[in-house]
Amino acid sequence: MSCQAAPGGERKETMTKRIVAILLLTCALAGASPREGSSKASAAGIEKQLEVYASRFLSYNPETKVTVARSTETLPGFSSFKIKRTGKYEKLNVDRVAYVSDDGKWVFLGDTLPNGSPQPVRTSQDLGWINEKLGKAFRMPVRAVLTPERDAATLKGVAVQLETGYGPVRIPGYVSSDGKTFLQGTLWDFKMDPRAERRRRIDLSANRASGPADATVNIVEYADMECGYCKFRGLQMDRLLAANAGIVNARRHYKFFPLWMGHVWAMKAASAGDCLAKFAGPPALFRFKEQVYARQESLNLAGIDELAITTAEAEGVSTADLLSCYLKEDSFSRVRRDMDEGYRLGVNSTPTYYIDGTEITWVEDHVMEDFLRTLFPKIRSISYEPAKK
Repeated sequence: MSCQAAPGGERKETMTKRIVAILLLTCALAGASPREGSSKASAAGIEKQLEVYASRFLSYNPETKVTVARSTETLPGFSSFKIKRTGKYEKLNVDRVAYVSDDGKWVFLGDTLPNGSPQPVRTSQDLGWINEKLGKAFRMPVRAVLTPERDAATLKGVAVQLETGYGPVRIPGYVSSDGKTFLQGTLWDFKMDPRAERRRRIDLSANRASGPADATVNIVEYADMECGYCKFRGLQMDRLLAANAGIVNARRHYKFFPLWMGHVWAMKAASAGDCLAKFAGPPALFRFKEQVYARQESLNLAGIDELAITTAEAEGVSTADLLSCYLKEDSFSRVRRDMDEGYRLGVNSTPTYYIDGTEITWVEDHVMEDFLRTLFPKIRSISYEPAKK
């Protein structure tokens, strides 16, 4: 039926108005039901879309099953959903809240921090409560500043700056305009495959890598040379790839992610590795990392200096060249670039791996080969030694 008033030139004016009113009311009622049904269908559609998105976004867990339901958390301009993911490994199960913007463009799956005494956010001066709460959490002074270039949906972009002692790092986040909620993490394009978006966000131009340049798969590892678990899993990755030479066609990229808040020489080791890669190429970095892992339990600040110099000499790098780079701002800026990238991706522990955009949290021995088997079905298993406690 067309929603237009019938001509009424031959009727009385009151009758014409009545007919027009009836027709308009009929049109309104006719349109109300489809709109309501469309809204319900849209909500159901978002839940279904979020199931697919979460299965691709969350760290890999074989036999994954994702369920999504509406949640009661509130955020202006967003709808909230409870995500539950189960799979083969219980340690990798997930129970968290996701926020999807009302226009369906953005999704947030990070952590949130409430403000008990909110006020509208207009300048960085209105972020003092974030400084206070995160300062207590990190046990150090922090400085949150607005980053208007990152504003999205109803949220204001924020960068939380922390001083490492070797220059500042920036943890990304957002704050609601009413000042009620801080969101630590990144907004992701809800209309894009998160694996593809990660591949776009990860910069491989430094080329600190081993393996064939024409490999079909890229493995990106965010790690800390002072981290015992990085050593544990890193050596297992070496063995796994060696056992599958000719089967796994992959290029392995190394990213610096020193846990500077608790590891005293991690930043220095990263700078040394960066400088060795600069002057002698990526293989020198990997040989240095092997030397660090071999001495990890006994190394200290002075020991890293000595190991950096002796490794440089063995690699044909003069002490003068090494010292022109080692512990200098240019080197630390490259290390911090990796760290900033990791924070934007959501890295919060080491080692964290991304294989062609899929996150692998290697807390179970076989999870890495489980995933690689989805790409290379003939992969061989290895035996796994228990981690030292």
